[in-house]
Amino acid sequence: MRPMLSCRDVTRLVLEGEERTLSLGERVGVRVHLWICKACPAFTRQVRLMRSALGQWQAYRDAGDSLDDTKPGSGDRR
Repeated sequence: MRPMLSCRDVTRLVLEGEERTLSLGERVGVRVHLWICKACPAFTRQVRLMRSALGQWQAYRDAGDSLDDTKPGSGDRR
């Protein structure tokens, strides 16, 4: 049987999970660790909060870009 993941392993996997799909074994290991550990769930919530804030900022930025395109004289001037 594999030993439980360390906090270091879990933080690495949580961050890697932002870039790729974790395997079933990795997801189970992270979930078991999060049930037992007090600090890692807070880290996971912080990562989710940062992802949400980034998504909101990107939506705000994209909405601003589309508004700029509709302003008179905002086209390419050459």
